[in-house]
Amino acid sequence: MGDIVKAFYEVGGVYQEEAIDNYNQIGVKNIQKIIALDLDGYDVQVYDTVAISDRFFLRVTSANGGNLFPFLFLSDKVLDGIKKSFKNMKAFLSIEKQWELESIEKAIDCDLLSEKLKEFQSEKNYYIGLLYQGRTFNEIYPEVITNYIASACEGDVAIKASCFMGGESTVGYDAGLNFCSVNELPDKLKKTSKYRLLPLAKEGATLVKQGFEKIFNEEIFRFRLFGLSYYFVPTIFLDDKKSFIEAIKKASKESDVGIDGGKYTLERKLERIVQKLEDAQISQKMLFTFMFAEKNNNEIKLLQTIEDVAPSRIKKVKELAEEYRIDTSNLSKYIKKAEYNQDAVYIRDYIAESLFLAKLIFGKEGIANIDKLYEIINKKIMLGNNQPDNPKREYAKILSGYFKDDTDFEKHQRFLDFLEALRAVNFEAKNLIHGGEMEEFASFKELMEWKFKNVDVLKSAIAQEFYIVGALSRFVIRWQYTKESDTVAKYLDSIGSINNQNIDRVFRKVMDGAKKYSMYGDEFDMLLGAYSDIQSEVKNRVISIDKANIAFTMGSIDYKNFKSKKGEEQ
Repeated sequence: MGDIVKAFYEVGGVYQEEAIDNYNQIGVKNIQKIIALDLDGYDVQVYDTVAISDRFFLRVTSANGGNLFPFLFLSDKVLDGIKKSFKNMKAFLSIEKQWELESIEKAIDCDLLSEKLKEFQSEKNYYIGLLYQGRTFNEIYPEVITNYIASACEGDVAIKASCFMGGESTVGYDAGLNFCSVNELPDKLKKTSKYRLLPLAKEGATLVKQGFEKIFNEEIFRFRLFGLSYYFVPTIFLDDKKSFIEAIKKASKESDVGIDGGKYTLERKLERIVQKLEDAQISQKMLFTFMFAEKNNNEIKLLQTIEDVAPSRIKKVKELAEEYRIDTSNLSKYIKKAEYNQDAVYIRDYIAESLFLAKLIFGKEGIANIDKLYEIINKKIMLGNNQPDNPKREYAKILSGYFKDDTDFEKHQRFLDFLEALRAVNFEAKNLIHGGEMEEFASFKELMEWKFKNVDVLKSAIAQEFYIVGALSRFVIRWQYTKESDTVAKYLDSIGSINNQNIDRVFRKVMDGAKKYSMYGDEFDMLLGAYSDIQSEVKNRVISIDKANIAFTMGSIDYKNFKSKKGEEQ
């Protein structure tokens, strides 16, 4: 966390002259209208936000502490909020000013104020700002802001030592970074300790806090990726840090037009910034930290950090996503039918956990076990994607091609190739579950034998057995449909998935169906012969459920697709 704190310090130094603006949260709130109510006469005026926002100062002191001034979100708790704001203002005023403010507060007619606001209670995102004799309270008492900022970093101890940012000084000032200080302590100490772990002088603590405020309140540092909000913290290896921050600010406000003619595969604002860094030839002089967090007023729940992400890494992800036709932004089930790209691989269908996906693509996370990939592919086949609320599908419908995208093994292989190209897997994923085009083979036997030699998931004899039974199942199911029977399909639906314990029963059920309807043909005989041959080769009957399902489904889908290409199955 030390590098992140130094990054806050550097950003705070860039914006040192804008300390007051840094603490004003009015620009980050969704404010529809502002109701200006003057306590001297109770006149009410409603303004568009842009028309009057520069006159108000919005600061939420804490989750339950209220606002620094009586400028509040309009709700049924507004009177309580006004009371808290007057208390907060008094804490930063001289005794004489406190008496003056108290006399204004005592004169407030709460019933009249509530009556004036009643007609606006049903409106959404309205704010109420109190004035007195035509002036806002931050205009009347500007010292409240400066005193609040000056006291924001006061600590509980003061000792002579080296500041974390360098130089010997009086340290013990608090930058308020609980997520990287007190939170690291054991639970018992968290409840009692008031001390922060970092030794900070007043200037250092102030700049760290200002940089923190800027990053978490300024829109230019806020992004969305895989459905989550994150904030990026730049570590800048340049002397002119302000020009870099201004370049980011400019890039974040530009439109998408003209930046890149291709389809965007990452969050647009991040792509634009990286492109600007490339154009300025400074992309090698900085690193980014992604801080995934949920922010509610002044409360920030830090979910995950990905440190030291190079702009070149972001560019590489974008280029590889375009090369492998990977859509990194969407879940396919939320795409409108007219906008669904049949050729795209929607990566979030394969990996639903957003933080894991982010670390996999941008961080140092890697998939170390090949069985994890089989699990991901099997869930895609059986559920459609890895969302936890997806119901399990009927097996017969999977084999019959109702879910074409989810049994497209070429797409699954592209997903694996993308991860391998990113070095997000610690083993070779080439031809793991797909290889070759069906047009290359004159018969299904040739296709099957080629796959047994070249596709990794099918290289074991036990997996080949599942593949052959899958192909036989498709043969019998299709024949039964022409005879208006569905006994094999119903049986497969009843067992839910294929595994080592039920594969023999599946084969017997398939053969019972074949005998009942006198099924025959060269390919049926070929598949029975292949099944008999492979039985003698199976020495080890150990196979994971995921791998078994993939092999079985692949055999059925390959047979269906091969026959369809020859016009023999529709």
